[in-house]
Amino acid sequence: MGEMKGKDRIIGAINKEKMDRVPIGPPFQGYWAMGLAGVTVSKSIEDPKLAAKAQVDIVDRCGFDGLETMWDWLSPVEALGCEVKIPEFGTIPTWKGVIEDPSALDKLEIPNPKKDYRHEASVMTTKHLVKVFGKEKFLYMTTVCPFTLAGELRGVETMMLDTLMDPDFVTKLVKFSTEVMKVYTKDIVREDVDGAIICDPTASGSLISKPDYLRFVQPFQKDLGDIVKNSGKYLLMHMCGDTSDRLDSVQDVGAHVFSLDYQVDLAIASKLVAGKQTILGNVKPAHTLFSGTPSDVRRESLECIAKFGRKGFILGAGCDIAPGTPLPNVEVWKTLQD
Repeated sequence: MGEMKGKDRIIGAINKEKMDRVPIGPPFQGYWAMGLAGVTVSKSIEDPKLAAKAQVDIVDRCGFDGLETMWDWLSPVEALGCEVKIPEFGTIPTWKGVIEDPSALDKLEIPNPKKDYRHEASVMTTKHLVKVFGKEKFLYMTTVCPFTLAGELRGVETMMLDTLMDPDFVTKLVKFSTEVMKVYTKDIVREDVDGAIICDPTASGSLISKPDYLRFVQPFQKDLGDIVKNSGKYLLMHMCGDTSDRLDSVQDVGAHVFSLDYQVDLAIASKLVAGKQTILGNVKPAHTLFSGTPSDVRRESLECIAKFGRKGFILGAGCDIAPGTPLPNVEVWKTLQD
């Protein structure tokens, strides 16, 4: 019998099965791979096939069993009218939001993803990667959750103040963002991928309390998650920061896989979620992958596996593999003997 396919390893981890080895999922490698290939963000939008090739060049070298096929997850921000600045490499940041005054929300309309040039470029990149890896690797598209989108529209700091001063407006804003992301999510699940990962960095445990998570975030994560699961796809979710105090509530969203940031102790996570939810994580992206050595990555990766255990676990970074991360540090994962 031949070696297991990467797709089968990830699905096996989701099903809590014993496999030949712990599967590896970046979880976010897109911009890093383009940086290695010298493909700028603007060029990747103009030429989706080139963006796809940058991923093809590194997937097997790094032993990835799964990978994101769509990494421009904030495209709805620009489609809604926010000013953005496209960098040479890395995530496209929001330069200026569109809701300086709460009354501005009433003037916004839900954009059509098919008219969002960045979204359509991502879809084309996905189609190229499905042709190459569709039978071998676990493929997933990345999209933004409503609370994080709301923060981009309003300004994160301002919205944090709104949660105290005008919580009803925050609820209204997040509900609008949910309607936007329902349209986008329904579009991406039409693609021939295995799943979608919904990302909510502004819902970080370092930014909002658990009660605020339950009020402003969790119900709307469920709304998107249900669209993914009802389409027959696997649901993955990522939240930044320390989410240790809300892992039980995160489970209630119903994601098949929860991607943990490095601030969460995997030994604690194992006690709380082992056997209930598959965990992806959580080698330190900056301290270890970016600034460390291959030996550091190997050591920390083995520590992650030892802390959580082999079943229901996918090894990867705690967040994005940052552009500029040395390739040898990531290649260690292919040769990791656990």
